[in-house]
Amino acid sequence: MSIQDTSKYISLILRHKPETIGITLDEHGWASVDELIEGISKTQEFNMDMLEEIVRSDEKQRYSFNEDKTLIRANQGHSIPVDVELEKMEPPKYLYHGTGEKYRESIDLQGLIPKSRLYVHLSADIETAEKDGSRHGKPVVYRVSSGLMHKNGFDFYKSVNGVWLTAKVPTQYIKRKTFDEKEIEEVVGKINKILLNTELDSDTSDTSRANVIFKELEEKYSWEVLQQALFNVLLDDNRSEDAWYQMACVFWSAILESDSRKREGLPGLKFRKKTIIALLYYRLRESEIECADNLLWSITCDLYHLDYCLSMYEPEKDEKIIKKLSEYGFSF
Repeated sequence: MSIQDTSKYISLILRHKPETIGITLDEHGWASVDELIEGISKTQEFNMDMLEEIVRSDEKQRYSFNEDKTLIRANQGHSIPVDVELEKMEPPKYLYHGTGEKYRESIDLQGLIPKSRLYVHLSADIETAEKDGSRHGKPVVYRVSSGLMHKNGFDFYKSVNGVWLTAKVPTQYIKRKTFDEKEIEEVVGKINKILLNTELDSDTSDTSRANVIFKELEEKYSWEVLQQALFNVLLDDNRSEDAWYQMACVFWSAILESDSRKREGLPGLKFRKKTIIALLYYRLRESEIECADNLLWSITCDLYHLDYCLSMYEPEKDEKIIKKLSEYGFSF
C-alpha cells in the first residue's frame, strides 16, 4: 500500500471499523498505538516511523497522538459513538460546506445532515469547502448562517484540526454559494431563445415568455441556478426593459409556485430577497410598462410578508437594499 492508501485504511479503522484489525476504541476514540501497528502489520509492512509520518504529513491533520504517543485517535468524522472531548465554541457568522452536485436535491429538501457520521463537517472558508466538495464530483458550496444558528440554540464544536462540527443544519440556514459558470451561461442562452422565439400577444405586459422560462427551465435546472441566471439578465445593461420585465414575471411565477408547494407540504423555493428587490426596482421602478409598478409591489409584499394595501415600506430607502445594489456597482 502507498502511504495515502495506508492513511485511508487507518481512517477506516479509527473512525468506523476498528474491528477490521481486531482492536477496540475507548469511549473517547483512543486506540492503542501498539495494537494498531500490530494489526496493520499482519497484512503489510508497517511500523511506528510510518505511523508518525502519516500523522505528521496528513494535509487535513486527521489524527492525534496523546502526549507519550501510546494512544492515537481520529480528530473527527466518526460513525461509531465516541466522545472525542470536543469543546463547545461560538462559531463565526458564516461557515461553509462543500459537497457534490449529486447531493444538491437531498440537501435542498433536508438541509445538511450527518448521514453515517456523528456530525456535519463545516469549513471556515470557501476554498477548503470547495476542495472537500470536489472529492464527490462536481463541487457545490453552501454558506451556513452559523452565527444565527448559534444564537438560536444550536451547538457548535471545533476539532483540533480546525474543522467545525454541528449536529445538523436545517434548510433555512443554508444558501448555495458557488455556481458552475458554464451552466449559468447555458441557462441564460435558453432564456434568450425563449425571449426571442415565443409568440407574443399585442399587450406589452404579455407574460407568456416568463411562464415558459419558469416552467421549462425549473424542471431541468435547480431553482438556485435559474435564479442566478435571472440575476445575470438583470445585471446586463444591454438588455431591453421588456426582458427585465419578463425576469420580474418569472420571479412572480416562482413565488406563486413556492406558495403552492408549501400548501401541499413540500419545501418552498428559496429566494435571495434583497438581491431580487434591489435589481428589479433598479431596472423597473420608472418603467413605461403599465403594470410593472403593481408587479414590483406584489413581489415585494410577498417576499417580505407585507400588507399590499397598508404597508408604507419603500425599497429605495431601505439601507440593506441600497447596500445590496451597491455590491453590483449600481445605485438608485
